[in-house]
Amino acid sequence: MQVDFLIVGQGLAGTLLARALRQQGQQVLVVDNGRKSAASRVAAGLMTPLTGQRFTLTPEYPELFRFAQKDLGELKVFSPIKVYRMFVDAEQRARGLKRAECVSCAPFIEKITEDVGQISAEWSDVHGGALMHGAWVDLPKLMDDGAEQLTAAQSLRLAEFNYTDLQVKADGVSWHDVTARGIIFCDGYRSAASGPFSYLPWQPVKGEAISFNSNAPDASVVLNRQGWALPMGQGRWRAGTNWEWTGLDEIPTQVQSEKFQKRFKDYFKSEVSVEVTDHVAGVRPCTSDNHPFIGTHPEHAVLHLFNGMGPRGTIWAPTLAQEMADYLVDGKPLRSTCDLRRFPVAG
Repeated sequence: MQVDFLIVGQGLAGTLLARALRQQGQQVLVVDNGRKSAASRVAAGLMTPLTGQRFTLTPEYPELFRFAQKDLGELKVFSPIKVYRMFVDAEQRARGLKRAECVSCAPFIEKITEDVGQISAEWSDVHGGALMHGAWVDLPKLMDDGAEQLTAAQSLRLAEFNYTDLQVKADGVSWHDVTARGIIFCDGYRSAASGPFSYLPWQPVKGEAISFNSNAPDASVVLNRQGWALPMGQGRWRAGTNWEWTGLDEIPTQVQSEKFQKRFKDYFKSEVSVEVTDHVAGVRPCTSDNHPFIGTHPEHAVLHLFNGMGPRGTIWAPTLAQEMADYLVDGKPLRSTCDLRRFPVAG
């Protein structure tokens, strides 16, 4: 089988890159092991403009958000949603007020509340909070629809990819019965563990999420305070966010489930129930400078990487998939902040 590009991994990154390359007339074969615990299936799919303890806005966020809204909107997986970030203390609230005055942040902030109960009398927002304009991306639908389209085009193969089975030549690669002029690794944290791009300064981190039913008051916004809770309708919710730097596996832990449940209950003034229906874990392919790793290996022109999207994958991936396809097909330059060649191979 002859293709233009062999793509390893059909998570968020691999799905969008395969689509972008196919739109430019390239023939691809995506190899995926089909694990449901992949980081893309664990992720909430949220786009939250101001994040972290310092309540900051990624400089590229406005540009990336506009493109994602258009691109993912066409795939019918993009839903605007408001996010209510409850401040943990007066210091964080002061940061929120300062951000609301920032020209680049202001369009994403609808309101800064000063006292508890200004938006809902049910919530325990003692220090107030920031009501922000965000979005939710239906990642399972995105990947399932992508898999269906790739399967129809005979461009998806469910198999375990082992780098030792790959033959690399100056003009291309071969893997089992497949030959291609290049291979692109979209395999998440596995590229950090082994293979030609393990030299990069990865910082993989484990995350978990739970799905549950609750009698909590219905909400039309994402609740966020040291973690997120996404309303799915009819008493169904998802919640998560934790950063575990050791024990990098895909095994859910009871400790995190209990933490998420308590955190969710603490969002409300009155006692609410939580009945967990699912619990998943995955490892995010985070990077040392919080920017993705995309581009070509400095020493092997047929080896490419489209990875390291981290917790902001839904924001980065749509734009970068288009830029990566333009780079591979037409030789257009990659943005320097994401080009993996900013980190040379250790000599």
